[in-house]
Amino acid sequence: MKVKGISREIVNLLLERSNKLGQGRTVGVIGFISKQGYISEYGKIIDGGLSGLPFRRLLGGVMEQKRVSLLELINRLPANAVVISTSPGKTGIIISTGGINIFDVPIVKIGVKDKKAVGVGIIYPDKSLFELATRSERVELNILAALNMEEERKALRESSELRLEYLGISEKLPVLDIPAQGGYFISNTEQEWTLPREKVQGLSLDLASRLVNKSVEIEQGREVAAIGMINDSGLVEQAGEIVVGGMGYVPSRLLVNSFVDISEISLREAYTRIIPEKAVIVHTHPGGTGVMHMGDAIAAPGTWGRSIIAIGHDKAGQIKGASVIDASEEISRLIDEYEEIEQHFFMVNTAQEETRLRKRRYQIAQEFTDLCREIVIK
Repeated sequence: MKVKGISREIVNLLLERSNKLGQGRTVGVIGFISKQGYISEYGKIIDGGLSGLPFRRLLGGVMEQKRVSLLELINRLPANAVVISTSPGKTGIIISTGGINIFDVPIVKIGVKDKKAVGVGIIYPDKSLFELATRSERVELNILAALNMEEERKALRESSELRLEYLGISEKLPVLDIPAQGGYFISNTEQEWTLPREKVQGLSLDLASRLVNKSVEIEQGREVAAIGMINDSGLVEQAGEIVVGGMGYVPSRLLVNSFVDISEISLREAYTRIIPEKAVIVHTHPGGTGVMHMGDAIAAPGTWGRSIIAIGHDKAGQIKGASVIDASEEISRLIDEYEEIEQHFFMVNTAQEETRLRKRRYQIAQEFTDLCREIVIK
């Protein structure tokens, strides 16, 4: 649905809250498009923290916060939902497809300069933009894979051209003097979308060997990954093609694209409608033993509700071990607490209070690692 405009009241409420917070912090809210095409309803306004807007808290502003993955929460949004946030220091231009990739709903940004709303931009989920996001991931890897100056120059040129394309992806959204209504809350939970909690028992030696061999074959330090599938015995076997990533990461769209073509759809749609419930993300940890960190937990089970496996190996290709972090309520609880702590950083008045928060922040990161469960490779 094309949005005709947004209520000035909503814009002013977010502007006032953002200005009150100061320090470049953003605020956000889930809004809703009326049948007439206007954003005139909204939920609870949420403050941003050290890492930007906390997505789970944002969704908790319009629905009961449950211990499920981010994807399961997003899939409880009605079709007329939009994500609205302030953009301090900017004019409302949107140059990223990250929001529509995860939420698959329109994203609205309110530009704030000199404590005034200077522009409102909107971006819509569109297959051309998802294709642009996929191309961007490929180009970034081409830069890393370049073997000579000419190859790198060519990849950098393509990257610059893509950045120029991103300048035109958003539109200006009219701000209108129409009444707004707050306190929107999703109360109907009869059709909640949920994922089963599939437990991994082990990893196929064939898949582990293929991934490690590819990891050794390419530049040292680059991770490789594939989509795996849990069979009836709980063993994870290869399901998608192997994808070569970067230093410490694997491009999220290219990984899923190795299993099925998603070049023109969002990751939300892919993990909801196409990727099987028994799918698992399997990746290498060059130089490690297979122990994972908070980023691994949030990226797969925390966001997409799927387990993640890491295979540790040395530079000679010797496998040191493998572990899994399963999708669980505990991961959701830890993410909720982490998002809560990020808010409290701005409320402390003493060094002792901040020290306590920082210590707990690191403890949470350790607890994510404690969720790693060693698995057999056979």
